[in-house]
Amino acid sequence: MNGEHVASNKLKALVLLRVDSRIEKKVINEIKSIENVTEAHYIYGPYDMYAFVSVDSEDELQDVVLNRLRNLYGVISTLTCYVAD
Repeated sequence: MNGEHVASNKLKALVLLRVDSRIEKKVINEIKSIENVTEAHYIYGPYDMYAFVSVDSEDELQDVVLNRLRNLYGVISTLTCYVAD
């Protein structure tokens, strides 16, 4: 690519999740299986894990966060942060 930066049209977001600690392993495995979640990991701090999401539109991001991530049993709350390119 000769050092060129290739622009991506994808909308990217970091979703921080607070999760019931008794079922964290089950929740993270379910998160990793969601389409458009490119990675998910445990973290230390006020949130328990994060999911990195890559989608084509804000509507698609809303669907992933509101209908898939927030609806998982064991998810207490989320915070969505858009990633700036």
